[in-house]
Amino acid sequence: MQTDLKFPVVSELLHASASGEYETPVPRDWQVVTKQRLIPLPDALFEQYDLLECRCFMGLFPEIKRAWITVDHRLFLWNYEDESDFYSFEDQEQIIVSVALVRPRPGVFVDAIKYVLAVATPLEVFLLGVGYDAGSPPAGRLVSGGGNVTLYATQISVPADGVAMTSIAGSNDGRIFMSGNDGALYEFVYQAADGWLTKKARKVNLTSSFVSYFMPTFLATHHDTSALSMAVDNDRMLLYVLLQDASIKVFWLGSASGSAGSGAGGGFLLAHHHKSIGNSAALLCPQFNEGTDSSPLEIVSMHVIPPAESRTLGLVAITGGGCRLYFSTVSRMQRFYETGAATAAAAAASTARQPEVFEIAHVRLPPEPQPTLAATGPLQGSRLPRQMLSVHTAFYRNGTALLAHAWNEDHDSIVGAAPACAQILARIAKQPRANLSELSSSARIEGRTWAIAETDSVADGTLNDLATVSCAPVRSFAVLTNAGVTVLEKQRPVDMFRMLIAQPAVQEAQIKEFVDTFSLDETCAMCFTILCASEGALTRRMPGGGMQVLGAARRILFEHGGLPHFVGSSPSSFGANVNASDGSGAVSAASERIVLSGRHEGLAVYLARVLYPVWKRPATVSKRERGSTEPTRLDLGIPIHSLMEVQDRLRRLLHFINNNQRFVPDHLNQMPIQPANSSRSTADAAACWQAESESLGSLYELMLHATEAISFLCLLADFNLPAISEQGLTDAQRKSFAGTTFSGLVCTDAGRDMCRDLILALISSQLKQNASIDSISDVLGQRCATLFSAADVSLYKALEALKLAGDSDEGAEVSALSTNALELLTGIAGTLAAGQVREICASFESLGQYSAAASLALTCAAQSDPHDEALAFWGDGAPENDPREHVYRKRMECYQCVIDILDKQRLRTSGPPFDAKSLASLPSTDALFQFALYDWLLENGQVSVLFQLHGPFVEQYLSLEPHTEAKRDMLWHYYIHENQFGKASLVQRELACAQELDIGLARRIEYLSLSIGNCKIAVDMVKNHQHGAQRRATGLSARPTAVAGDLSEADEINELATVLRESEDQLEIAQVQLDIQQQLKSLGGHETPVTALDRRLFTVTELYDKFAEPLRLWDSVLLLFKVSNHDDPAFVSDIWLTITRTAIDHSGGDASAADGRSGGLMAVASRVARLGRRLYPSPAAFPAALVARILVDLARERPFEYAVGYVCNTLVQASVPHWAVFEALNALYLKSVASKTHSSGGSVDAESAQTTADMLAREIAALTTSWIECAQNSGPLAEGFDPLAEPSAAGSGRPRSASSSNGGGGPHAMPLVAVDEALSQYIINATLANNADLKNELQRVQDHIRQVF
Repeated sequence: MQTDLKFPVVSELLHASASGEYETPVPRDWQVVTKQRLIPLPDALFEQYDLLECRCFMGLFPEIKRAWITVDHRLFLWNYEDESDFYSFEDQEQIIVSVALVRPRPGVFVDAIKYVLAVATPLEVFLLGVGYDAGSPPAGRLVSGGGNVTLYATQISVPADGVAMTSIAGSNDGRIFMSGNDGALYEFVYQAADGWLTKKARKVNLTSSFVSYFMPTFLATHHDTSALSMAVDNDRMLLYVLLQDASIKVFWLGSASGSAGSGAGGGFLLAHHHKSIGNSAALLCPQFNEGTDSSPLEIVSMHVIPPAESRTLGLVAITGGGCRLYFSTVSRMQRFYETGAATAAAAAASTARQPEVFEIAHVRLPPEPQPTLAATGPLQGSRLPRQMLSVHTAFYRNGTALLAHAWNEDHDSIVGAAPACAQILARIAKQPRANLSELSSSARIEGRTWAIAETDSVADGTLNDLATVSCAPVRSFAVLTNAGVTVLEKQRPVDMFRMLIAQPAVQEAQIKEFVDTFSLDETCAMCFTILCASEGALTRRMPGGGMQVLGAARRILFEHGGLPHFVGSSPSSFGANVNASDGSGAVSAASERIVLSGRHEGLAVYLARVLYPVWKRPATVSKRERGSTEPTRLDLGIPIHSLMEVQDRLRRLLHFINNNQRFVPDHLNQMPIQPANSSRSTADAAACWQAESESLGSLYELMLHATEAISFLCLLADFNLPAISEQGLTDAQRKSFAGTTFSGLVCTDAGRDMCRDLILALISSQLKQNASIDSISDVLGQRCATLFSAADVSLYKALEALKLAGDSDEGAEVSALSTNALELLTGIAGTLAAGQVREICASFESLGQYSAAASLALTCAAQSDPHDEALAFWGDGAPENDPREHVYRKRMECYQCVIDILDKQRLRTSGPPFDAKSLASLPSTDALFQFALYDWLLENGQVSVLFQLHGPFVEQYLSLEPHTEAKRDMLWHYYIHENQFGKASLVQRELACAQELDIGLARRIEYLSLSIGNCKIAVDMVKNHQHGAQRRATGLSARPTAVAGDLSEADEINELATVLRESEDQLEIAQVQLDIQQQLKSLGGHETPVTALDRRLFTVTELYDKFAEPLRLWDSVLLLFKVSNHDDPAFVSDIWLTITRTAIDHSGGDASAADGRSGGLMAVASRVARLGRRLYPSPAAFPAALVARILVDLARERPFEYAVGYVCNTLVQASVPHWAVFEALNALYLKSVASKTHSSGGSVDAESAQTTADMLAREIAALTTSWIECAQNSGPLAEGFDPLAEPSAAGSGRPRSASSSNGGGGPHAMPLVAVDEALSQYIINATLANNADLKNELQRVQDHIRQVF
């Protein structure tokens, strides 16, 4: 098909400025057109002619199969097809000067009027409605023999004002143009009724100026040249007017809406006027000798070239000498770049515009009057004038030209010219572009020719006669003369071949010459055309010689059809296969190509041309009645008669193949012997025949499928396809099926699925009408067996069983029928479409057979994907345009059927409750189904049911991407449910640290806390398992707390310890992050960092660099120092000084202030206590000695706020143990005493040092008293508390001293010996300083200690 479609268009063949090459036909006596019959004019017409008084005209209306004749005022319509119908119109008395059959204006006439007959007289122009019924077409023709014509009086007319309308032409949209003998152009404008300002019918002068309306008639002495004829190009919206001076005017009719020009019925603008046609043609072709003084130019006819034939050439004018002048309305550069055949859409998009130019693009010289005697050679190299014809009437369409050449007074010679397709294809195979080469002949007819017309409508743009031998009727032409109508038929290459082999003694040389001309493939295709022709067509073409032609065609096909061969070997018979290089017949074998025989290629070519009329057409189309609100319905997109014609040819071809089993030998010893000069072995010959056999088998299968597809479409039409599609198909199916081409229906899996769905819809509709399934199956099996398989039989039997079950009231019978249906469906479940599965499951549900419905759906899913491609597709992330997607979608639709059943059970109010037991019967080995089931459970809040399933895919399902918070949260809950606390801890930590999840900071801290707790539980369970306690308590035989893999218990503990330590560290950092966020919220104006802190967990460095240090959050800086154990004493000292000074500044004054606010020292104490409780015992963030010194300094600075015990109580409230406070204060005391000793006796420094020492002594005394009270109230003495022991390392946060020998004590223990010795020293120093009050106070404390302990 593609090769046929690549045949060049006219403009590609006429790329030179002139041509005149004509080929010698094979056989040499072949004619372009042959005379079939002469239909004489009726005697009644001759009688009317005898009454002629003034004028007589005649012509052809091929649209209605009529010839028209005017005799004065009488009009006669004569049916030349059956020679019987004769109609006369004599209802007016004026002489008829011209007649034309035009299209009616839309919306003016009733639907019965198909055409309008415009009749012009000198007084008026009136319209007659023409009703035409073609009738039923006979075999081998597109239309019937004549049909029925009815004339209607329309009462629509316009005055002619004495102007004789010499020519009338109409456009497809109903516009009527008339040329008057006054040189003006008019338009007959009419409408359905009179308007407010317009009449029902009026005549508009299109070419007169505005001034002419006011000029008196006697002053209008100048008239334009009158027109001879007109031609309308409906596609390009152009009107060509041929004037008597052999010039041509081109008028632009504007768009269909009439937006351009000034015509009453639409646009009208003079675009070009070519006045020097003869000179232009002579410049292009020196051999053109018309248009001179001795031989004036005469153009006898104009013919529009449709865009389908050429996008750039729009008109061909035929001269009196027989030359064809091709005109173009586009520039030369655009013509140069035109390639390929023009489709209707492409042509319409590029041609309906105002023409750029109007010039002659090519001159085609005429053939010789007797071209069959001596064919002319190429035009190049010869400048001698070509012998011209004497043409007075001509015809041109689709590359075929018929010229009426005046032979003598009583006879004309019809000179025909048509493209030489074989020669053109041969030249294209050798070079990129080829010139037009034609075949020509002449046929003598009786009488003087008045008109030539093609009798049947054919598709425009079809130049290749080789491609139309099977799908188009023979082109026939009617030639009207004064003797009658002569019917001519165009001869195609297959007609040449038929004529050749019909000779009684055809020579091998003649056959070889024909094969060399047309190729072996095309010759074999012609053999198939003849052998598969209908008896009527064969008898009509070859009366009395049909059997001889059939025998010769069969002999040539099998004896000269060639052999399959490797490239390079001799194929046999007439040599190489000319078209084998196109690739359709080349089959790869090992490293060489096998060229199949011409017989095979001819079959492929013939089959392609048989199928061409329907191959790319939509088999079904969607339609909706106008104004209807009903859903769209399907209908056939190909007419029934077209389908039947193709099927008839296919059946004749199948019949021939079935009766002639000589294409491929059955056994090796039957193979034709290779030529003697062939070096190929018998094995190579077997490989060639095997390749041909396989290809022939595929072609045969295609014939069967195409034949049955046509039968199926016709069957659907018989059973009312629109109703079937409306009742039995879904909207999605109707939308999907609409527009499916015939090729897609036959050759694709989607097409076969479509057939099955339509068969199911057909059967469903028939079952609703109580039809038997067996009767329907018989019809389908007889007419389309390949579309109706054994699986279909099982399906429809199962459907009938379900139908019977639905009609039954007996429970046992319903169960038995349902079981039978399920058994039938189980074997074919994989062939069912998803929609079918859903409908059948619904049937099972309606019967209460829920398990059967679920079983069918799951079986269908399993059988549809035996290699589990859907799971792999899902695991790969469902990539787009993946071939596995359709399998995945089908399985998911099957699973949805099961889930729908479960959903109904979940929502029901009666019966057992829905729980995990309800799902126990479902298969647990189908991972994809399990995942779909889990999705449904989660969507419906059935998480507990999901955990109870204990399926092998629950953990995998919850672990699959995407890792949403909900799924990960369910995963750790699932691990808790399965006592796998270690895995739960890991998942919780991952949730806390996941940056891609939208989890708040508080929630992340909660996950870390849960992770720590579960990790500790996991450690305890592993330790208990080591001692056998957990095994005895729970009965578990395996450790459920493994973090990953099969680890030893020791490794598992180490792994869990690592997870625990990392989680605790992360929790500390997260708590600092939360503290920073809360501080920023309280400060206000920090929305961006607050939001950022809530989105993820930051590291210590990030928190310090991005938030704490830049925003001067000193509390947070100290917390970060604690968690990171960062030691920077100088910076920490500055921070604590800043914190305490800031606390004083924010306090607003001392305790005695008038406003009653707390004093600065109390604010500092509160701030230090709060921080200490979070920072201690971190020496990096809370060095106790440094804080104690700062508190002492502040107390010295603010003596009026100071009270004894301020320093020690503040540190104790900061969670610093008493012993640590004692050590810090004692060190400060010793430092103060030493400072006093080094200072001069009466100096200020010595006095200050003494004051500080006294303060510290009182603080230590208060500390000791506070400790004794705390020890007594908390009861440590009764618990065996050892007051002489130093505090333990666990309580102090530092190593125990080397002198400690007792293991008792705790975090609140005090080194009483050291305290007692220190008090003794303080008492001595107080005595020396004459400070009796201090001495007595210290003495009381010492006595209290000694008394208590």
